[in-house]
Amino acid sequence: MAQSESVMHATTKYDEQLAKRNTNEAFDVEAWYRIIQDQTFSTQFIPISIDQAQAFVHFFETRYTSTKSLDPNDIVLLEFIEKQLKEQVFNSTSKNFFVRLSARSPKDGKPLNTQIINRIYQEKLADLQKTHSNEYDTVQGKANMQLIASYYAQFHSLKVTNEIETLNLILSSERIYYDLNEVLDCEKVNHTWNNHIIVREWNDRLDPSMEFRCFVYQSKLTAISQYNHYCKYYHLQDANTIQRIKSTIARYWQTKIQPLLDPFPEKYANYVIDIGLIGDQFDCIVIEMNPFHSTTNPSLFDWTTDNGILRGDGHETEIRVRLEYYPYVEDYINFILELNNCSEEPRDNSRTTNERLQPYFVFLEKIKTRP
Repeated sequence: MAQSESVMHATTKYDEQLAKRNTNEAFDVEAWYRIIQDQTFSTQFIPISIDQAQAFVHFFETRYTSTKSLDPNDIVLLEFIEKQLKEQVFNSTSKNFFVRLSARSPKDGKPLNTQIINRIYQEKLADLQKTHSNEYDTVQGKANMQLIASYYAQFHSLKVTNEIETLNLILSSERIYYDLNEVLDCEKVNHTWNNHIIVREWNDRLDPSMEFRCFVYQSKLTAISQYNHYCKYYHLQDANTIQRIKSTIARYWQTKIQPLLDPFPEKYANYVIDIGLIGDQFDCIVIEMNPFHSTTNPSLFDWTTDNGILRGDGHETEIRVRLEYYPYVEDYINFILELNNCSEEPRDNSRTTNERLQPYFVFLEKIKTRP
């Protein structure tokens, strides 16, 4: 009886994960990129096999949870991916890229240069302090500036220029680890395997403060929110600017995106789409798509209390930006600074001070040379 219940529990777990995977599959980059590729970043897809995905998982479990030991075949697979990335993406270009897997990005991953986040953070904070000195003199104003600078630094730490930087982010990301575990579970119940390392062209002109999460329900643009809902951005406090952003996004979606996605109503009648505005002209570009579902972060909206707005009960598209400081921002900032490894003072993040920050290839060499 106990064994039967255990089998039933495992089956239910896989069924739930498979149902979620089937719902989300239309929002993997592979699914929507071919439809709207002229409206988004140039992208390359590097296939990863089931064995390679398992090697990623085994690496994370060996290094960060001590629940697994990498075997020689895992190391061979990881080194093959490194070679593949070099030959197919980075061998003949000096461009910058953003890297992710099919479902999510490794934005919680560790950059190869562990001091880059702190350097960018300090530079951005100094710039904000110079341009908004009165705000910096208040407790909440300073905390808000620190928050902006921290997220700005974390965003730019995701820029990669070679295969080593790429794998370091992926292999240290807990988000990627959980996603791969989920798709590997789905594969056990006969789900079609289709996963890639996705390398997207980086645009230095895209500022993270100008990314907006847009909600579409029954092929109607219902709501727009600033993507990063924690920060009060100073350039988004003007009513005319907000209305210009709203009209620009609405016009872009209606003329460029809706005609491409409406022919696929079974998949894209309801969705959440992130759109970036670039430069003073507010040139639009699609960043990613997500399901119209409570599993997608609604930014400044709420899936429960704003359900009617998100489903288009209002007569007009509603746009929201943060006009007040994030609640208890002066306390929240301490958590974020520690999470993003930011400080107003230079830090010694040398490889000898923290083994968990060492590059992945250093860790692999240690594994290979163990007796």
